[in-house]
Amino acid sequence: MAQQSAPPASALSALELPYDRPDRLTAGDFVGEIHTYEAAAAQEAEYGARRDSLAMQFARLGRPELARIAWNGGPDSIAWKRQNSADCDEAARGVAADPLETLLSRARDRRVVMINENHIAPVSRAFWLAALPRLRQMGFTHVAMEALFIDGSDVKAGEVREHWLLEGKPTFAPYLSEPTFAAVIREALALGFDLVPYDDMDVMNHDPDLWTASRERVEAARLADVLARMPPDGKLLVLAGWSHVSKGVSSTVPWMAAAFKQRTGIDPLTIDTTACQRPDATAPATTYLNPDGSARITPSHAGRVDLQVHMPQSIGADPVAAAGVSRHWLGQPVAIPAALLPKDGDGVVEARKPGQAADTAPYDRLFLRPGEVLPLYLPPGRYVLTLRGEGGAIQASAPITVAAPELSQATGRATHTR
Repeated sequence: MAQQSAPPASALSALELPYDRPDRLTAGDFVGEIHTYEAAAAQEAEYGARRDSLAMQFARLGRPELARIAWNGGPDSIAWKRQNSADCDEAARGVAADPLETLLSRARDRRVVMINENHIAPVSRAFWLAALPRLRQMGFTHVAMEALFIDGSDVKAGEVREHWLLEGKPTFAPYLSEPTFAAVIREALALGFDLVPYDDMDVMNHDPDLWTASRERVEAARLADVLARMPPDGKLLVLAGWSHVSKGVSSTVPWMAAAFKQRTGIDPLTIDTTACQRPDATAPATTYLNPDGSARITPSHAGRVDLQVHMPQSIGADPVAAAGVSRHWLGQPVAIPAALLPKDGDGVVEARKPGQAADTAPYDRLFLRPGEVLPLYLPPGRYVLTLRGEGGAIQASAPITVAAPELSQATGRATHTR
């Protein structure tokens, strides 16, 4: 059983924290960051900003199952159960269908598709990864991403820059360099998509409704401007968080998709991946249909989205599957050499290509406690693995080569394995 490392005493005074502290992260001290947020979250009786921040850190470090525990206050919390469980269970009484094929069949006559995600549960990004090549084949040309900076400074020579190294930039998107999110950006660029930033975090307001209204309105306006500049046959995929893809309202404020529809007259195809989960990490993503082929939608989302995908969740008896619920889409499982497994304290293992700039996101990144043995997930190629402990210093490194997977004799294709 893995040991549980206690956070250092120096971290116990950290009560009010931003999502990231660039000084610590620039030094590669992800372990110190986790310990600080663990100490802060432990002083929060109920869910709040500190637990949210801790969950974001775990998700970015390849541990969605730890993020889920942090986010919900513990595995025995009521919130640990599936969100909207009764409504989701009722929706799941429909006809099970492949969510990607269902999305594609409905996207054929649409110019704009919007898919959301839970920023703390990166599994939705795996669905994005699966959808990108198919939508590109269908004629989609542009991908708008909530997390991108307007000036494009977060993408460098096809790689995703570590956002905390961008001088003078607000750290509102700590999930940008999470391995699956970074893979989405790399895949979009490789497929020839034009990346489009559209988010607005410049106008901050202490009134949540006023701030939401400003943000949703500006996002919708920017997307409308993007669409107006695109070729007539261009198609737009929008990747966003949570309720931004809703065609409903928050209080009296239209969400982004609703504001976009009002502004352009275009009804976007909107897909929710956040409301409902499958039983565990090994259950495949599924959508449910009525006998007439229409989508079954939970009451909370009826009229707001066009399709719901019930995603696998990072729990279950298989710890490898739980930790790799989204990352297994990055490539093949790769055992971490014993010399790079942390032994005397928590550690973070990263995989970068030889010569890859240190200020860009690794191809995988994994937080480990002593005694834990979990794989990385990497596409074929050569990599340099590094182990960092508390303080950020590199404690060990090793080169590895990931061979191309063998082709299936039956299909002639590489078999995707967990």
